[in-house]
Amino acid sequence: MYEMKEIVLYTSEECPYCSVAEKILKTVLEEYGGLFQYRSIKVNGESQQKISSIPTIFVGKTKIEGLPEREQIHTALFS
Repeated sequence: MYEMKEIVLYTSEECPYCSVAEKILKTVLEEYGGLFQYRSIKVNGESQQKISSIPTIFVGKTKIEGLPEREQIHTALFS
């Protein structure tokens, strides 16, 4: 049985790559017809200490830092 994974995107207002990472994530998730949902969290200086790189995507326990490759997201969804 497949376990639905929580998907979280960490972004920052100052990050020039965060909107690109979000577009990539949305595109991959749309391929599954709304099966997967994600939430986006904007971090500031204080909370950024928990995240070593922005953007960061967590798919369950899998961490994808920087600009994601589409295949990374696909693999993380079903691993």
